[in-house]
Formats: sequence, C-alpha cells, structure tokens
Amino acid sequence: MHELMYLIAYFFVYSFIGWCLESTYKTILQKKIVNSGFLIGPFCPIYGFGALIMYLSLRNLTDNIFILFLFGLIVLSIFEYFVGVFLEVVFKTKYWDYSKNKFNIHGRVCLKNSIYWGILGIIFMKMIHPKVEKIVNVIPVIYLTVAIVALMAIMFADTIVTIIKLVNINNRLKKWSEVTENIRSRIDAINLRNAIRFENIRNSRFESNFKLMKRIGEAKNRNELLGSLKEEQQHLQEKIERRIERLKKAFPTMQSDKLLKFLNNMKKS
Repeated sequence: MHELMYLIAYFFVYSFIGWCLESTYKTILQKKIVNSGFLIGPFCPIYGFGALIMYLSLRNLTDNIFILFLFGLIVLSIFEYFVGVFLEVVFKTKYWDYSKNKFNIHGRVCLKNSIYWGILGIIFMKMIHPKVEKIVNVIPVIYLTVAIVALMAIMFADTIVTIIKLVNINNRLKKWSEVTENIRSRIDAINLRNAIRFENIRNSRFESNFKLMKRIGEAKNRNELLGSLKEEQQHLQEKIERRIERLKKAFPTMQSDKLLKFLNNMKKS
C-alpha cells in the first residue's frame, strides 16, 4: 500500500515537472505564455505515466548504461505510439505529427525522438529519479495520502471539464457548419427571388403598390433572419477560434480534418 502511494506521488510530481518544462519551452519558442497539454491545471499526465513506465521498466537495469538506453528507447517509443493512437481514435485529432522526420512510424514516433527517449531514460534513472525519490520518501505516508487524494480529485475534475470542452468543440464545429450552410442557402434564395422580382416589376407596369410593399416587407423579414443567423455564426466562430488557439499552443503540429474544414470554410464565409 505504501509503495502504491509513493508511485502515485511520483506520477503527480512528474506530471507537474513535465508541464513546467514543456510550457517553459513552448513559451520561449512562441514568445508568449503557453499552458501546455490538455488540462487547465499545471499537469501533463502523459509525463507522469511516462515516468512511471520508465521507472517500473528500467529500475532493475541501471547497472548497464547501454541496456538502460536501449530499453528506454523502446519502452517510451511504444508508449508514445499507443498514446498517439488513443488520442486519434477518441478525439479524431492527431496532436503531434513526425511525418516529416526521417524513419518515422505513421508520424506517431520517429528515430530522432526515440533516441532522445533513450537518453532521457539514462538521465531519468541515474540523476532525476533518485533525487525525487529521496524527497518524496521523506514525507510521512499520512500527509502524502491526504495530498494525493486532494490532487486526484482536482485532476479528475480538470479532466472531466477538458473532455467536455473537447467534445463541445466538435459539436460547435457541426453547428457552425449547419448555420453557415443555412446562411449560404438563404443568400442564394434571396438573390434568386430579388432577380425574379426585379424582372417581373420591370416587365409589368400594372403591379400594384400594395403588392410591392408586401414583397419589400417579406424581404426585410428574410434579411432580419439572415442577420440573426450571421450573429449566431459569429458567436460560434469566436468560441471555436479561442479553443483552436489553445490547442494549437499546446500542440503546434496538431492535425484535424474537422478543424481544417472549419478554417477553410471560415475564409470563404
């Protein structure tokens, strides 16, 4: 039981460290503050899980640097690959893409990153984890348990909110497409009616003023409906753009057919 508590503690420590490192790197790279990863809070669970997998897989291999490097390379590359598959299947979005890198597998892993993983395995097991383990093991189990329960509750709530937002962006993209198509259809219909009406008025000298005013009123109502649709479109568009900007900051190479279609349609609308 005590070992499980310490393993969970390592998970949170490395999730936080990973978030700090990645956010700092991307902030420097993009020259603006970036909150990296999925979650709202200062955690990147992928680093926590990766660190635990590294620790559990490599803890008995620290005597041989070459074996440590090789297993770190293999284990973490497999982990990265299947995380990529999971995210693509669940959220229909590719959050990173190494297709342009040499020796890649489906753009989810590449040789260069795998070599980095192997080097990280050595640094992690020889330098980083021993220090983290020493600090965490000093904390009494009772205090550690309370902290873990609190952090688990926070991360669980954060994860639920994030998943809801990711689902909502797909719903908003669908709604935006429907509204945009509705607007285009109505504009085409109005243009057609106006052309026909103009031709009829031009050819008929006996059309009454009453009928003319009635048709003008109908056109006004259609224009008002069109205006409300455009307002709805703009409101949805602003929300989607904010979410896309957040995701692009966290995942610069992110690819999504739905997002690409939205961006292309937005330029045309």
